[in-house]
Amino acid sequence: MAQRMYWVPHTICYFGCEHCHNDSLMTGQRADKRIIDGVIANLPGPESPYRLEAMLVGGGEALMRGQQMEYLVQAFRARFPRGPQATVQERWAAGYSTLALQTMGHPLADAKGIPAAKVINYWLDLGVDYFHIASNDMFHERQRPDYPWETLRAELRRYEAEHGVHFHIYGKSAARLVPSGRVLDTLPTLEQEGAGLLTDEGYCASSWEAGAHFLSGQTASYPECSEVVIDPQGWVHPCCWHELAPGLFDLSTTPFEQGMDRMQQVPLCQAIDKGDMFALAQIAGVDIATARSVRDTVGDCGACRLWSVRLGQQAEHAWLQPTQLSSREIRFYERHLGTATMEELFPRSTGLQLHT
Repeated sequence: MAQRMYWVPHTICYFGCEHCHNDSLMTGQRADKRIIDGVIANLPGPESPYRLEAMLVGGGEALMRGQQMEYLVQAFRARFPRGPQATVQERWAAGYSTLALQTMGHPLADAKGIPAAKVINYWLDLGVDYFHIASNDMFHERQRPDYPWETLRAELRRYEAEHGVHFHIYGKSAARLVPSGRVLDTLPTLEQEGAGLLTDEGYCASSWEAGAHFLSGQTASYPECSEVVIDPQGWVHPCCWHELAPGLFDLSTTPFEQGMDRMQQVPLCQAIDKGDMFALAQIAGVDIATARSVRDTVGDCGACRLWSVRLGQQAEHAWLQPTQLSSREIRFYERHLGTATMEELFPRSTGLQLHT
C-alpha cells in the first residue's frame, strides 16, 4: 500500500509571491504543538492498511526557523524512525516512511546560490530524508529577479552528485494557477506574463496532485497512490489544493484509518476520488449545464470549491469543513462567471452575501 501525505503545518513566508494559492505571508496560519502532536499520533503506523510511505512537509516556506518545524521533524521521527539505507528509494523499498521538506531552495544556500553544507546537514541530522525545491518556475524568479536561481539549481545538482543528498527540483507550469489566495487578485497581471488558470479537461481525474485516487489508490504505486493533504488546523483534504477541496476530518483528533474508512462510504468522496466534477455537482444539486459552464471557465479546482461550499450548507453534509466564500472570492467568481450564475448557485436563502 502506498499512502502519501502533504502536510502544510504553516503558511508563514517572507516572499509574498503573486501566484501563491496558500496566501502565504509572515502573518500566515501556524499549527501549534497540540495540533502537531495530535496529527503525528493519528498517522497510520506500519500495521495499518493505510501504511504511510512518504510525508512531504511544506508551507509557506518550510525552512523558516521558529515555525516549530524542528519540533515537527523530531516528533515525526520519534514515531517513524528513518531507515539506515543510503537512498530514499532504498528506504521506501525497505518499508520506512520518508520525510521531505518543501522549500524555495535559497534557504539552503548563500546569496550566490552556493549550497550551505551546514544548513543542509542541520536538517538531515534532525531526520529529513531529502528536499523538494519548488522554485523552478517563472513565478518565483519574477518575484525575486535578483537571485541567481539557475546557479542555485545547478549547484544543488552538483552537491547531490557529490554528497548523495537528494533534491527534487521542479516548479509550477504557467497555465496551472488555481483560483485561490493571491491569484484571486493578481490573475490579470499574471495573464499578461503568459500565466493562466488551470482549466484542463479531466484534470482532477488524471493528475497526481488532484483528488483522484485519494481513496482508491491504496494498493497502487506512485503517482496513482492514495495521497491526501493536512492543513494547518489538522484537517485532511483530498487533494493538494486544500483551500479549494473540503476538509473531511480532523486528523489531530481522529485516527487516519478511522477517518478514511468512513470517507470510503461517502458519495461526494467517491466522486472526488474519480475526479468527476459533474458527479460532485449532481450531489451538490447543481444543474449539469451550469456545472459544465462553471468547470470550463474556472476549471475543476474552482468548480470543486463552489460545489464544496454548497455541500457544506446542506444539513446532511454539515460535517464537511469548507470555509465560507470570502469577499475577494465572490468578486473573482462574479467577474468570471457572472452574477446570474452566482445567484443561481447561491440563492439569497443560503445567506451568502453576493455583490461585494
